[in-house]
Amino acid sequence: MNTSIDIESVRRLVSEREPGSPIELKNRSFENMDLSGWDLRNIDFSGSDFTSVNLDGADLDGASLHKTWFKDCSMRKAHLTHADVTEAGMRYLDLSGTDISGSNLYASILEYAILNDIIYDDDTKYYRLACPEEGAFIAWKCCTEWRVVQLLVPADARRVSATMDSCRCDKAKVLSIKSIDETISYTWAQSTVDPNFYYEVGKWVEPANGFEEDRWRDSSQGIHFFMKREQCVAYQTV
Repeated sequence: MNTSIDIESVRRLVSEREPGSPIELKNRSFENMDLSGWDLRNIDFSGSDFTSVNLDGADLDGASLHKTWFKDCSMRKAHLTHADVTEAGMRYLDLSGTDISGSNLYASILEYAILNDIIYDDDTKYYRLACPEEGAFIAWKCCTEWRVVQLLVPADARRVSATMDSCRCDKAKVLSIKSIDETISYTWAQSTVDPNFYYEVGKWVEPANGFEEDRWRDSSQGIHFFMKREQCVAYQTV
């Protein structure tokens, strides 16, 4: 259970610190606050929850939002730069025009978030697609009995990823199926999700239940895969 904090306490902590010096506000509950335009740099908000908080234009450079959750909040045109945004629950959050340059968004939830005109750069982690945006490429997935499937994703396939290493596409060709240690070859493999779905060497496959084009709906329809063989093996053996 997080500890509630009021806006006057936040104001005092921010105003009394040396400009930009770190503040720890982990595992707190922020409710019904207007923090728009505030200097919130280098504050550790990890594990906290925000409900009905206005963060429009706030400076969150270097802040930690690790495992923070937002409900009915707004963060328009904020400076969320060089920040730890890993595993943050940002569903429905309005991030229009926000700058996320240099930030790490690994495993953050952006489903239904408003991302119009969001700003990012080459140092922003886990915002761009984890797979090539164009062209054909090789991909990997694990099936039952520890069978590893090598896939060819064609140039005309739709492909998406959210904020992790896993991706989805709408069609692929099965190139090979081998054991995790690559000592045994197989002609088929069974899906770990749908027991009626099989991958067969040399055949094309398409998801039986269609393809979800919204990239942020991570656990949804499509052929799930990884770009590296070791990634899919690690995922399957955790």
